Amino acid sequence: MHEEHVAAKFVQGFYVLFHYTVIILGLTGVLPIALLYFLYIQPLSWLLLAIYLTWLFIDWRTPKRGGRKVGVNFIGSLYPFRCMRDYYPIKLVKTADLDSKRNYIFGYHPHGFMPDGLLISFGTNLLGFEEEFPGITPHIGAHSTILQTPFYREVALWLRVVDVQLESCNYILTQMGPGNSIAITPGGAAEMLDSCRKDYILTVNRRKQFIKMALETGSSLVPVFGFGQNDSFHQPSFTNLNWLKSYKRINRSVLEKWVKLFIRGTLISLCGKFCIPCLPYNNPITVVVGSPIHVDKVTRPSDEQIEKLHAEYIEGLKRLFEENRNKYGVPRDIKLIIQ
Repeated sequence: MHEEHVAAKFVQGFYVLFHYTVIILGLTGVLPIALLYFLYIQPLSWLLLAIYLTWLFIDWRTPKRGGRKVGVNFIGSLYPFRCMRDYYPIKLVKTADLDSKRNYIFGYHPHGFMPDGLLISFGTNLLGFEEEFPGITPHIGAHSTILQTPFYREVALWLRVVDVQLESCNYILTQMGPGNSIAITPGGAAEMLDSCRKDYILTVNRRKQFIKMALETGSSLVPVFGFGQNDSFHQPSFTNLNWLKSYKRINRSVLEKWVKLFIRGTLISLCGKFCIPCLPYNNPITVVVGSPIHVDKVTRPSDEQIEKLHAEYIEGLKRLFEENRNKYGVPRDIKLIIQ
């Protein structure tokens, strides 16, 4: 029995390692460069490239129009994703009912190095999301870079991943009917750089675009907390240099931000389990879905309305954390810091 458990964990770790490696190579540009080199040494593969580029041209708007409609649950139920679920393992906890006649914006916190809890909970039905929240169809908003990575793009679309830009989110919330919802990580890359540390450091105070979107579309807000999401990697102390921290300053150029994100993200990815790059620690992740904050539609919300709803959302997020921290093993000396 012990040997079977070890073998199962090895296979699960392999698939998780492969998944992380593909994402990191894609985001850093290594994968596209490697594919171009392969095409260079294998001229016969140019036909396959031409076919794929034609498909991309035809399918280019799909990430902005609600993503894939066919085969979603089938792909999400495949063995590699079940391995990801069981590796940590990941669990989904419901705290309140959701009305299938409404649309929702789920705010997932913290981002973590990679939001595995969000992907498995909302991108697949392996944790019973459809049974827990009947009539709610979740989509995951991600940076467009994810959806520009060759071939991985197709897998992401089958996991209900869509472009997180305003056009895409508004389409889901206003054009696809009741129940269609979007799950996002408001903290984004800035929050990712604060992951893998002792405290939960969330970047929310200056993130208000999703609040405005909720008001403009009349979509309810739902805070979601992934307990254990920050424990996938251990962030080494030498990544806390002031030069790297300055990523968060608004007056930094896009290039400088990308360079700092690349450097710090790469360093974190090297600090995995058994010192194996890209292999996260298999600490449990519990995704707790909070109570909805109902929002009335306002065509042109004022700054005061945005600020009021933003404050209400933060209070709901804090309450969700405090009410559940003891259940899911968060020590009392661990703080929730919202910045």
